[in-house]
Amino acid sequence: MAALAVAVVLGAVVVPVASSAAVAATTGARVPLVVCPTTFGIAPAPAPVSQPASLSLPLTASLARKVALYADNQASMRLLAPRGWDCTAQFGTDGSGGVQVYPPTQPPPSGASSFPSLREAVLGLETSACVGCTDGQACPLFSQAASAYHHDFMLRCPLTRPPRESVHRVTATVFGFTDPPGVRGDGLPSGGRYTAYGVMTYSPRSSQGSWLATCTLPPTDRAVCLAGVSLFARWYGRD
Repeated sequence: MAALAVAVVLGAVVVPVASSAAVAATTGARVPLVVCPTTFGIAPAPAPVSQPASLSLPLTASLARKVALYADNQASMRLLAPRGWDCTAQFGTDGSGGVQVYPPTQPPPSGASSFPSLREAVLGLETSACVGCTDGQACPLFSQAASAYHHDFMLRCPLTRPPRESVHRVTATVFGFTDPPGVRGDGLPSGGRYTAYGVMTYSPRSSQGSWLATCTLPPTDRAVCLAGVSLFARWYGRD
């Protein structure tokens, strides 16, 4: 996976995404890594892989003290979110799934219908090798995915991007987007009381599908969202 030496643009905010060389040259700050309870659609689940207790990330010390990394037990996906939150991870029989991070005061998300009502959450989703899932997730932002969905299934894109959603291309395979409060857009969650910041990936050459990360937090934690989606774009953006 090539590193992205780019910037994620979210609304009027430009968030630098360092290259791997730049990150390696940065001392960084240690951030704890939390392994989330993970379920799989195919039993028996793979044995948990060994993961470090913490990782060094290119964050300021003050921000690093507020956050943690949350991962499934196979280290397939990692999300930056506020420290001390709860998390779960689920992956289906086709390999699609992701990680959900949410405050201890909120119940875990129970499905897509619950996402707009969540007050705060950081969610990551990936569609794996499911072609219909990949094109269906990516088609609101990527015209190539919309064309593929129509070609393969003779259907229009099942999702419509709302006019008030701000979208900016980062690279050929990554879009950044912002859903204002009350706007249910490509963010999961979105449409609630807080702005949703997110990134989405899509590459027709990748067997790993489309990846989507959304961070919906109060304005005081905006820096957490911007750092989290920038890291997600660098880790999971594909050429």
